[in-house]
Amino acid sequence: MACRVTYQIFDMPDGRFSVTVTIEPDKTMVRTGFATQAEADAWVEDLRDIMAALGAPVALAFPDYPGSLPLNEMLTFIRKAPTETD
Repeated sequence: MACRVTYQIFDMPDGRFSVTVTIEPDKTMVRTGFATQAEADAWVEDLRDIMAALGAPVALAFPDYPGSLPLNEMLTFIRKAPTETD
């Protein structure tokens, strides 16, 4: 059975980009240091080719947000989100 692989591109505070990839059920990897979003996109396309050869298609983790997500805003949102204990 093929693993589910998802990714998301993040806009880092220093102006560079990173890609977070999750291979279900429990492996997450981060590739950092892309100078442009185009470089990050190209890396994801290479990942798609590799994973397709293994029978594991790659999908966007948050399809509602196809572009890069600003990491600082995401972390702020997560810190403010209510938890189950709230």
